[in-house]
Amino acid sequence: MPRYGYILLDEHDDDMSRQAMQLDTIGSFTRIFVDRHNKDKKSREQRRRLLSLLEAGDVVYVAAADRFCGNLKDFLDCYERIQSRASDIVLLEEALDSRSAAGKATIRTLCAFNQLDFVFQSDSKKAGIRKARASGRRIGRPPVAIPPGFRDICKAWSQGQISGREAIIKSGLRSTSFYKKAAELGFQAPKRQKTE
Repeated sequence: MPRYGYILLDEHDDDMSRQAMQLDTIGSFTRIFVDRHNKDKKSREQRRRLLSLLEAGDVVYVAAADRFCGNLKDFLDCYERIQSRASDIVLLEEALDSRSAAGKATIRTLCAFNQLDFVFQSDSKKAGIRKARASGRRIGRPPVAIPPGFRDICKAWSQGQISGREAIIKSGLRSTSFYKKAAELGFQAPKRQKTE
């Protein structure tokens, strides 16, 4: 049953002694993965590599939760991946061991609070959108302006004089915007002629 360690170093800190000492209390590891925290990049390459190696019965040991994940959602996403491989995680500082009944109960509680937070954020966002709309503010992307000569372009396209691609290029719009605006003005795609 392989045991893996994981260490996350701060961006400008090379001292891993505190985390290493905590992991030393466990004993020998199959392998220890070390990442450096970088604010510019969200990816933790070594953590991703570690999670991809896990097999049934493997255990991941980490000194503390903040050395493994950036927030609750990140932890629960990683835990889901660990669990899907029938593996476990131990957070030493928090004394959380996913193999124990207490550890499993703690993780269920974290999942419940994460869901509660998601619902709260979603409700708050919806309330903010309703309030903004009630005060006359527009929500979402600004409407696409119709370029000059757009009706003539649509007419030529609708009559089959130019292709859809040519019409899109001439209008300067994206394909979705072109077809949507053309439909709003009552133009339809030319009917295909049957080939005999």
